[in-house]
Amino acid sequence: MRARIRADAETTGVDLRALEIQVRLHLPRLSRTAIVGWSPDKVYEEIRLQAVVRAAQVRQSAQDAAHQAHASVLLNVEKVRRDLSLSFTDGYRTRLRFGQVRPSVGHLVQSRLHYLHSERADTLLQFGLFLPGATMPLTYVAFSRCDRQYVMDALAGHGLRAEPGRVLVLTRMHGLAGIPANLMSLTVARAVREIRLADAGDYVVTAYNPMLGFDGAAFLASGFTPVALSPVAYRYDETGLFQTRRMPGGSVPQLLDTPRNVLMILGVTATAKRNVRALDGVITVPRRTHSGGDHVRPRQADLASPEWRARLLGYRRMLEACWSDRTVHPRYQEERAGGGDPRGQCGVTSVWLARELRAGLLLEPAYCYGRLRVGRCGDEDVSHHCWVEIGPSHDPGRLVVDLTGDQSRSVPEPIVLGEHRSLADQGLRYEPTTRLGLDELPKDRVWPRFLALDDHLLDGRSEARR
Repeated sequence: MRARIRADAETTGVDLRALEIQVRLHLPRLSRTAIVGWSPDKVYEEIRLQAVVRAAQVRQSAQDAAHQAHASVLLNVEKVRRDLSLSFTDGYRTRLRFGQVRPSVGHLVQSRLHYLHSERADTLLQFGLFLPGATMPLTYVAFSRCDRQYVMDALAGHGLRAEPGRVLVLTRMHGLAGIPANLMSLTVARAVREIRLADAGDYVVTAYNPMLGFDGAAFLASGFTPVALSPVAYRYDETGLFQTRRMPGGSVPQLLDTPRNVLMILGVTATAKRNVRALDGVITVPRRTHSGGDHVRPRQADLASPEWRARLLGYRRMLEACWSDRTVHPRYQEERAGGGDPRGQCGVTSVWLARELRAGLLLEPAYCYGRLRVGRCGDEDVSHHCWVEIGPSHDPGRLVVDLTGDQSRSVPEPIVLGEHRSLADQGLRYEPTTRLGLDELPKDRVWPRFLALDDHLLDGRSEARR
């Protein structure tokens, strides 16, 4: 169906490669019996709408992104030097800037530009290459902590001993159309150097998907080594659009058996590089191991200890310095008493804490929204409140972590920490009406306000370094 696909790309004004990726991404929704038994026209027609819609969404966002990235400067530039300098035939010279990408910009790349159209809520680090004065990067890479046990099992299958907290996953990679071919590998190399300088990990793992026409060239050019073949878990919503298995909501799994992803690894430290060079061959991840989606075991930590209470207080002080009109819940806009006022800041604060607990301890906290009842006569309840819980919803011993408990004037301390039943015995009854996992939060109304908070935090760190 290449002729029809090309015609659709020309008619809708989308990039041909972008449309081909979406066609390949949506084919597994159909069974092999259908693909073999139906005419090619019918097969394509079954997934055409979804593929064209997704490709068109990317096109619209890509045009805005190219403008913000000043991408037109790179016309007729075929290669960028390793020092990121650019020279043009008319004598013009400039240099690209490598740096961290603001969370709000990373949100746009992941949710609108990347072919998966799915944001990773647990993104820990994100970097890119920028032209002078540009707000959007030409290239983008994002990293998260490794939280899937099958990845760790694949490394262990090679005899590679690694701690999950020291393994980063390159989860998203994107480059604007028309950029020089070597920009992606330069971006990865610079990002890995930053990870090494920050001592943020020993290994980086990633994967490429042959089903989508990827060959892993950019990864190989960056020094990655193939280590395993892993199953792919395609899923689709009720409209037939692809969604990752991390995305919330009802979905149906693929019907078509598809090629496996290729897992790759890169050593960050000198020791890790030597270990990777010693690896030999490619192992296969069993489908049952992958489909189970088991999370790695959390790191041991006593959150109720004095040390952790002090750390949580430090988090509170750091975050309240970044609270603003852009982070507060709209209903509290007119009531804010200035900096440090926790009212309406519980949502963004709880999102930040949930992500921090996954990144630091590999926990799976729940973001809770509901009511805080303070049990003494005349005490002030908080009818709209957010906090974090660790443990199943039915467990009375689950841990409550509330960094803005003093939204109630009847709570003297800024943070509340303790078992759910113990706090209830003390007159603090946390009654959630909604519990969301971290992966569900990008679809929640709190997310734009959280991105404003995260932007402010990044700006503060950048200013401190200067």
